[in-house]
Amino acid sequence: MYAAAADMLAFLTDHFGEDFHSYSKSLAEKRIAERAAKLSLSVPAYREFLCTNPAEPEHLARMLRVRFSCFFRDALQFELLASIIIPALLVDGKGLCRAWSAACASGEEAYSLAIILDESMQMPEARAQIQIFATDIAADALDEARIGRYLPDSLAGVTLKRLGTYFTPAKTGYLVVDRLRDMVTFSRYDLLDPRTYVPPESLFGGFDLVLCRNFLMYLDAEAYSRVFDKLFRSLNPGGVLMLGKAETVPERYLPYLERVVDYGNLYRKNTMRAI
Repeated sequence: MYAAAADMLAFLTDHFGEDFHSYSKSLAEKRIAERAAKLSLSVPAYREFLCTNPAEPEHLARMLRVRFSCFFRDALQFELLASIIIPALLVDGKGLCRAWSAACASGEEAYSLAIILDESMQMPEARAQIQIFATDIAADALDEARIGRYLPDSLAGVTLKRLGTYFTPAKTGYLVVDRLRDMVTFSRYDLLDPRTYVPPESLFGGFDLVLCRNFLMYLDAEAYSRVFDKLFRSLNPGGVLMLGKAETVPERYLPYLERVVDYGNLYRKNTMRAI
């Protein structure tokens, strides 16, 4: 099964010109087995199906690009952002707060961050201009994010007050209000591309806050290290990185990142040390 999974990842890499080799082989094996079983095919037969059915590569690619998300997923992390991280960023005197939601899927995380930032800007002492960049490899997910229409299931973590302030009812779910949509710049960016360190739209990186949750955990060890290095280098000194609950800081970076609190998986980049 390992060899078959590696072979199919190589096929997808050639087909899309996108790095599928770096996905965890155990994840690939699981997704391939699920898809083959659903089609009542053996794994070798599914390999043939993948190569001969024009629509199938996109279907398998979508399964490998884990896209589950919802508003305010892992609520504790967003509470820490709202109570500790973001107020400090908005009153530190720089005048500009830049954030990056990496692997943003269809935008729920980026808009959740925008809501918190917009609420925090109501503080009398808040003075910063806000820039939020949100990126993903999947163009169809980004199209959904730009439209900003969400089904009720993904809004379960949204309070009634926020629902009334930041969303308007639509035929199928709710639409993000224009004011919130205007706060976020969505663009396609491949975190696995070794040729770049930051999304081109952000020009130079220099982020005060980077969110990359539940993406690293699906990569092999080499890709995990490579992507983490991008995230680290994109942060300003004193900037904060938020990881998913199951993700860790590679040992090499431990001297340069300190936990903001003992829980929540938020790390601040040391202002005194350079890697």
